[in-house]
Amino acid sequence: MKTIRSIAVSLILVVVCSAMLGSDGYDPIPPVSEQISQQVRPLAVVRRFKPKVYLTNKETKERTLDLSEDLGESLYSGDTLSTNKDGYALVIFTADGTVAKVKPESMLIVSGETLADSKISKRRIDMEKGEARFEVEPIGSGTFEVATSRSVASVKGTDFGTKAYGYIWVNEGQVDVTALNSGQTISLYEQMYAQVDQDGNNIQSGTLSENDKEGLNEGYDEMDEELIEKTIKVRFRDANGQIREIEVNIFEKGN
Repeated sequence: MKTIRSIAVSLILVVVCSAMLGSDGYDPIPPVSEQISQQVRPLAVVRRFKPKVYLTNKETKERTLDLSEDLGESLYSGDTLSTNKDGYALVIFTADGTVAKVKPESMLIVSGETLADSKISKRRIDMEKGEARFEVEPIGSGTFEVATSRSVASVKGTDFGTKAYGYIWVNEGQVDVTALNSGQTISLYEQMYAQVDQDGNNIQSGTLSENDKEGLNEGYDEMDEELIEKTIKVRFRDANGQIREIEVNIFEKGN
């Protein structure tokens, strides 16, 4: 009799579970790891720019950012930022306050992910044209890469610049440069440079003179002259429709 009762209970449970799974009202709770991966926040914000910057993303066509309305515009994975012949932009990455300073006639694509309520992030910048300088905060478990058609620069925490034709220079810290086709990798340190050839096979490297270093860094102060650091709160809606808030270190012009 006990065996019959057990079988009956089991059958009832199977029927109930099947009904729940087949019902439109049943919304299974995803695993914790899946829930975390769904909580997406902006990779970066466009904190300052002049005079014109263009933004393209997956949902909209190219649009021009307005100085009166779009300071603090969010950048998500897949977004493209472009500057015109007179344009400069200062981009702050939300995970750790890493700074990208973008020069005129440049185009970069941001991609990667940053988990909500975490500094763990995977970020990649594809330099389609022009040049930019990056001040990357020390990275724990995350990654930060800057790629061109010839090279990939991997960093953990440094101040360096790159041009879209595969030229990289280092002001502070260490940058590992890899030629895309051959896979050759070298490490650059303070005041060193590397140039990857057109085919992405060979890397030429050396040491910069003080004059060369100053020349390469010229113009990047357009976006940070007389700036003071402050912390702001950025609000966004995650994949579950919940409003979230994070703190970001940004730079404002002083009095």
